[in-house]
Amino acid sequence: MPELLRGVYYEHWRPAVTPVRHRHRDDFISRVDSAFPNDPLIFAADAVVAVFELLSEKIAAGEVEKVRHALPADLRALWPSESEAA
Repeated sequence: MPELLRGVYYEHWRPAVTPVRHRHRDDFISRVDSAFPNDPLIFAADAVVAVFELLSEKIAAGEVEKVRHALPADLRALWPSESEAA
């Protein structure tokens, strides 16, 4: 099923409120933290960095760099570049 349809029907995605307009580090970390109400994250920023590192391992380096450069600078700082991760 196409991602858009799956999101709308199964994951209750609401295109009217997506994408999120607040794109600052603290807002992002807060949204990640609030996504786990039954299993709160003690160090949400560390969890975000760990996910970014995992994505860097699983996605081609060129694609990772494209995504990193699309992020605001304060979010980009959470996602280490290939040279920083090595």
